[in-house]
Amino acid sequence: MAEKVLYADLNLSEPTRSRILTVPDGQGSDCTYAEVKVKAQDTNAAANCKSSGKSHCSRKHVAILVLIILVLVLAVYLIITYGPTAKSQQDSTTNIPEEALGCPPPWEKHGRKCYIFFPEENPKDWNASRAECTAMGSDLVVIDSREELNYLRSQSRHKYYLLGLTRSAEEQKWKWINNVEHDPAMFRIVGPSTDYLCTVIGFGEVRTAPCGESSTTQNMCEKAATISNRHL
Repeated sequence: MAEKVLYADLNLSEPTRSRILTVPDGQGSDCTYAEVKVKAQDTNAAANCKSSGKSHCSRKHVAILVLIILVLVLAVYLIITYGPTAKSQQDSTTNIPEEALGCPPPWEKHGRKCYIFFPEENPKDWNASRAECTAMGSDLVVIDSREELNYLRSQSRHKYYLLGLTRSAEEQKWKWINNVEHDPAMFRIVGPSTDYLCTVIGFGEVRTAPCGESSTTQNMCEKAATISNRHL
């Protein structure tokens, strides 16, 4: 008996319904073919999608790169614009000749500083005296050099003036109001120190003093000298 041959042709290229074909084989038997076609993915669409993704990714990278460049340019601009300005403000009087500096009346100029010595005997404690100075854009005196020490001694031959030099009850170290420790090599502080936590200069010496009000102590302040009007 002749066998019937069944062929299955699977074509995975495009979608159609499966078709069954019966073809005589010339020997009286029928050959049945089953042709199944399945839709393949649109390769062009996939390629377009992939290409679109790359394009979107590239645009994103370019945007980030441009943003980074803008930030760097802005940072350089700020450094160039404000860096030297801040430094020049800090050194506004350091690089100016001393003779070009001046003090407004009634301040007295010495070196690169301006001083004011209050003549009236108006007792104030240390905190009130400092507040009086800061209200005028100045502060209590800080002695930076022997030359300044000699000048202040000459101005306080017959009076005591408060200094910006104190110590706390817990510490034994004397500190200036700028938080710099006193250098004993510059001058010696005389007088009792048990309860006297402030200092004054007068009568040729620096000595301890009470921080409270005292009828024998007067106030003086200092500030940096500025450019004189005649040099503007």
